[in-house]
Amino acid sequence: MRTVPVAVVAAHRRGHPLHGELLTLGARFLRVARTAPVYRLLALDGAGVARGGLVRVAEGGESVEVELFTLAVGAVGELAVSLPSPLAVGRLALADGDSVVGLVCESWATGRDVTAHGSWPAYLAAR
Repeated sequence: MRTVPVAVVAAHRRGHPLHGELLTLGARFLRVARTAPVYRLLALDGAGVARGGLVRVAEGGESVEVELFTLAVGAVGELAVSLPSPLAVGRLALADGDSVVGLVCESWATGRDVTAHGSWPAYLAAR
C-alpha cells in the first residue's frame, strides 16, 4: 500500500477534536514541521468545531507550524471528500523545501487572521 505524508494545521492535530478522523483513516504521526513563509493561518468563520486553515498568499506570508502524518493514498481521497468547504486537500510548501499534501483553504475563505501566533495550538491558548 502506497502512503504519502499529509500536513494538518488545526482541528485534525493530535489532541484536537477531529484527530480521530485521521486515526480512523489509519494515519500515523511523523513529525512537527513548519511551512514555507508563504501562508496565512485563518481561524475560520462558522459554528461547531473551531477550525483553522492555511491560505497561500503572494506577499505577507509567514511560516506556520503543522503536523505531518502518513496516510494511504486512498485515505487521502476519503479525507478530501469529508472536508467542509472552504477546506480542501492541496499541496503545501514546507520550510525545508519539501512539498507535501496538506489541508488548505480556498482563497475565498473568511475568518480571523491568527498567523501571528505561529500555530493553531498557540492561537487557542491565547484566546
